[in-house]
Amino acid sequence: MSVYRMADLNIQIDNKYKYTDIVCRDYKAPDGAKADFVARASESERKKDIITLPNASEGYLEALSIYRSIANQLLDFDGFILHASVVEKDGVAYAFSAKSGTGKTTHSKLWTERYPDSRIINGDKPLIRRLDGTFYVYGTPWCGKESYQVNTRAPLRALCFIERAENNEICGISSNEAVNRILPQLLMPKDASGAVKLLGIIDEFLSVTPVYLLKCNMKTEAAEVAYNGMAKDGSNA
Repeated sequence: MSVYRMADLNIQIDNKYKYTDIVCRDYKAPDGAKADFVARASESERKKDIITLPNASEGYLEALSIYRSIANQLLDFDGFILHASVVEKDGVAYAFSAKSGTGKTTHSKLWTERYPDSRIINGDKPLIRRLDGTFYVYGTPWCGKESYQVNTRAPLRALCFIERAENNEICGISSNEAVNRILPQLLMPKDASGAVKLLGIIDEFLSVTPVYLLKCNMKTEAAEVAYNGMAKDGSNA
C-alpha cells in the first residue's frame, strides 16, 4: 500500500496489482504522509465490470474500482468526479463535458494548438473540490486513452457542455438545463446518503459556476469562440 496526493488529500491505496502503482506514479505523496482515507477495490464491482469489460486486465479493473472508492469518499471533503476534459489557461480552468465520442478531448487539444500558453490538466475524469468557497479542478491519473494529465490544480472558471455542429457558437444556459446536462456526467453513489451529499455539492457548484453550451466543429476557430465566450463573460444565462 502506498499514499498518493490527489485533490489536496493524502489517499492510501490498498491495491493488489502493480497497474495502479504505475498509473499513479506522478501522484506519490511524500514519505511519511498521513492518509486522510483509504481507497480499495470492491470485489462485487470487479465481477460486474468484467462482464462489461471482458478484455480488460485485472489490474485495470482494480484501478477502476479504486477510483470509484476515491470518488465516494471524496464527498466527505466537498469533492466529486466529473466526466470532462479540462484546459488551463491564464491560471484558471475550463471544463468541457459531453457524451462519450462527442470530442471533448479533441476540442481541448484545439486550445493547446491555438493558445500555446494553455495545457490539458485532465482528459477524462478530473476531480473537483470546494476549498474555502472556491471550486478547484485537479489532475488525476485517470485521464482517458490519450493520457492527458498534470498533477496540479486550478480554480474553475467555467463549465461548458459540447455539441457537434457545422458552425461555432456559445451561449450561457439556465440552471435547470445545467442540472439535466451534468447529472449523466457524474458518478452517482449507490447509497441514498451519498447521493444526497453529491446533489448538495452539485447544487452549490452550479450556483457559483458559469455554465455554457458550445455548438462547435473541430476547427481551431472553435477554441477561439469558446475562450472568448467564457473568458469575457462572467454570468449564466
